[in-house]
Amino acid sequence: MVYGDTDSVMIKFGAATVAETMPLAEKAAAEVSSIFPDPVKLEFEKVYWPYLLMNKKRYAGLLWTNSDKYDYMDCKGLETVRGEPMRK
Repeated sequence: MVYGDTDSVMIKFGAATVAETMPLAEKAAAEVSSIFPDPVKLEFEKVYWPYLLMNKKRYAGLLWTNSDKYDYMDCKGLETVRGEPMRK
C-alpha cells in the first residue's frame, strides 16, 4: 500500500504496464471485499501511471480507466506555476 485514507487506498502492484495492472487491481478489490460483510465493498476505479506522490492528498499522474489510452492528467493538492523564471 502506497497511500490510504478514509475512502481510498492506493496500491503499487509492480506490474510493467497498465494493461497488466488492471486485472490485478480488480482481483485485489474482489478479494478484499469478500473479507468484509455487506455492504462494505472495495471498488477498483482507476490506475495512475506515471504517478507522483508528494505527501498526503498531494499527487499527480495520468489517470487510466482503460488500458488503451489515458483519460487525462489528474492533479490533487498541487499548485502549478507557468511563466518566465525570475531574473536578478
